[in-house]
Amino acid sequence: MLAVAPRNEVVLLLRAKPHGTSVTVLTKNSVLGLPVHLSLDYRGWLVEQLQQGQSLHVVTLNAEMAMLARQEPPLAQLIQQADLVIPDGAGVVWALGLKGARVDRCPGIELVEGLLPRLTPDQGVYLLGAGPGVVAKVAQQWQTRFENLQVVGYRDGYFQTGEEPLVLAELQRTRPVLVLVGLGVPKQEYLIQRWRRALPQAVWIGVGGSFDVWAGTKERAPRLFRENSLEWLYRLYQEPQRWRRMLALPQFALQVLFTRGVSD
Repeated sequence: MLAVAPRNEVVLLLRAKPHGTSVTVLTKNSVLGLPVHLSLDYRGWLVEQLQQGQSLHVVTLNAEMAMLARQEPPLAQLIQQADLVIPDGAGVVWALGLKGARVDRCPGIELVEGLLPRLTPDQGVYLLGAGPGVVAKVAQQWQTRFENLQVVGYRDGYFQTGEEPLVLAELQRTRPVLVLVGLGVPKQEYLIQRWRRALPQAVWIGVGGSFDVWAGTKERAPRLFRENSLEWLYRLYQEPQRWRRMLALPQFALQVLFTRGVSD
């Protein structure tokens, strides 16, 4: 369900399609000065763009990334220039609700899982990131799970700066239309920004630690936690060393409340 606040920041993004067929509609709102696109069907919109050979950078925005962007202007600018920014975190959905915009949370891991079965055999996928052996396991599992999916290549995230040209050359050789990058925020976003022009036909999505979940080396929060906006608590239970990073959550809430009613 989607309803947007009647404010000037709302922008309709429509893609015309032939023969009167339906289009997927995106509307644009903002949280702490960062754009957030709202839609009833993010996957449908991405499928349309893939069919048209569009080059896109997809950002999965949560509270932690939003607060990091306030400290790093280059990251904020990158998010502002992204082609699709989805409300990945419960905090972002909450902040939008305070502005009168109602939208369901769309975790990046679920966005990708819903997108893969809709790809055609000629639409290759490349996996980049995580530790040694992790993406290889994911690739093997996906080739069995998704009948038509073509994983055209994969590479773990443990490559040096001097090896980047080799990795990029492999991407150009395999010509995927979907590149999933799991290097963590903001490293993955900066890499996508640098590399995306070398693959003008590709959709790039930063997936953070999702490869570890898909490979089974880490467990995603149970549904009860996810449905009650407590996924962060389960991650903290799994990785107590993340407690400093979790301080961004109350800081985000305070910033949103402080700027409420003020044009951001």
